[in-house]
Amino acid sequence: MTEFLFANNAIGVLNTAIGTGDTLLVLESGEGALFPSPGSGEAFRLIVYESGSFEWMTCTGVSGDSLTVTRSASPLSFNIGAAVDHHIDDQALENFLQKGTERTVTSDPDGSLAALYFGEEVYQSVTGVWWKHTTGTEWKELNI
Repeated sequence: MTEFLFANNAIGVLNTAIGTGDTLLVLESGEGALFPSPGSGEAFRLIVYESGSFEWMTCTGVSGDSLTVTRSASPLSFNIGAAVDHHIDDQALENFLQKGTERTVTSDPDGSLAALYFGEEVYQSVTGVWWKHTTGTEWKELNI
């Protein structure tokens, strides 16, 4: 399960053009510092756009002014000067816990409890441990 990161006013411009197979975005000098710095299991969403064309991407790493990204299913090419903006979108928002939907259980849910929605978190009251849904009846123990 990816934990999404956020930053305010993280915008940049491509310093090199990218083709449909590229997974490294190089920004203008100093702009990489404006974006979150994902570690293992972390990422943030961004959009690259120019002249009416845009593509949503997931950034999984930042090194200086270079962003490592996972491209969309329909990648596009972008020229030098295309805008790169960190935005929140439905993919990131779907990971938020909604108020009033948390559940308490008395045994570990992994392998036995069906989630109400993807990413649901439940509290195991006997051990005081939070669990997060990953897929099917699989749950991951959270180290909070």
